Amino acid sequence: MANWLFTITEENFEVVKSSGVFGVPEGSKAPKLVKPSDKLIFYVMKTGAKSLGGMIVGVFRATSSWRKENKRLWPDEIREKKVKYPFRINVEPIKLGAVSFKELVPKLSFVVNKERPQVHLIGTPANAGRPIPDEDIAVILSSLS
Repeated sequence: MANWLFTITEENFEVVKSSGVFGVPEGSKAPKLVKPSDKLIFYVMKTGAKSLGGMIVGVFRATSSWRKENKRLWPDEIREKKVKYPFRINVEPIKLGAVSFKELVPKLSFVVNKERPQVHLIGTPANAGRPIPDEDIAVILSSLS
């Protein structure tokens, strides 16, 4: 089992929570990397966020394999009238909450660039497509409230 970090909009995270489905765009490495039983950590980007921007908001477990769908599910897909995240996987919450990514940076071993921690939020999955160490998952889970 591996642990993966994903950046998501606040409104799309609400759909992940309510539907138990997460999706990624064409070209994402996630369908090749993320397997059933892997953990997904969600970080809400600041752009467009009302209250959760800059926060890690939950850890989920993948409960299915990836599939390709062509129906619109997320708010930005519905607004733009196109499927943006066709590769989808079922997920279930392990722990929900909200903790500031900035506050966690000193405690996270995968964040090697402490001066510019935001570089570790780039990509799908983030952290340049590298898994997150188990000890960092423990820190995140104990910090979510």
